[in-house]
Amino acid sequence: MELRWLESFVTVAEELHFARAADRLHLAPSALSAQVRALESHLGVRLIDRGRRTRPALTSAGRLFLEEARLTLAQAARAEAVGRRAGRGELGHAQIAYVASATFSGVLTDVLTRCASSGSELTVQVRELETPAQLEALACGDIDVGFLRWRPEYPPEVTATCLLTEDVVLALPAGAPLAAYEAVPAAELRDECFVAPHFDEEYGCRDQIFEVAEQGGFSPRCAPPVRDFVAALTLVGGGLAVALVPDSLRRVHIPGVAYRPLADVPLTTRLVGAYRRGETSPAVRGVIRRLREAAAATVAVG
Repeated sequence: MELRWLESFVTVAEELHFARAADRLHLAPSALSAQVRALESHLGVRLIDRGRRTRPALTSAGRLFLEEARLTLAQAARAEAVGRRAGRGELGHAQIAYVASATFSGVLTDVLTRCASSGSELTVQVRELETPAQLEALACGDIDVGFLRWRPEYPPEVTATCLLTEDVVLALPAGAPLAAYEAVPAAELRDECFVAPHFDEEYGCRDQIFEVAEQGGFSPRCAPPVRDFVAALTLVGGGLAVALVPDSLRRVHIPGVAYRPLADVPLTTRLVGAYRRGETSPAVRGVIRRLREAAAATVAVG
């Protein structure tokens, strides 16, 4: 049973006049009549009485069938609209993961806001996940988009867009003598214990600690690694360590923690948005598009 048969029947039922119905559908009256006959033949019942001297009239079967035909056409229209919106990335589902420090930069919330305000009905789920686990989850399809700290290389199926480059600052106990400095020289950190998130042991923070130590002329002493920057700041607030953290972490107000720039070691860190190459899901592509928009806006402001 073809939808065009239903549309022809409903139009005739509304007009009760084949010529007017044909005009509405931009069909020849003969073609319209043929479609209605094809529907009746398919159903095995007459739906319209075609009087030679009277206007067409619905049979009892036609009246019953009319309501269902209208519902079917309406549902088909809804299905078509959903399909088109899904194809444009306005409907669907996306899984997003982020490192904890991404929440303080504002980039993650910017992307989520763009998704929410775009007129789309995307269902976006977010969860915190450390960088190496995000890369694995992206590669195997467990997540669709990741907000993570830059890495020199990514799995072959994953690509990344830089979202934000920010300075690295020193987090130190607020009551420590070093807090008196406006900017702390690297050499003044020789007696300090450094703490860093464990997922940055190979890249990022660990490398930066050694860079500061080299500039200051000492071998760094490091505390056992912690899960994330917030945990590192907790140790700093307790007077147990210092930490090198992204500048956006200044927004984290943990008692006993002060933030100071480094005087002689210019360090930066990058937040990136990672996703699979050749992503086929329109919904995920929609998120990626908004991620790129956020990245472009950050560059423009910078």
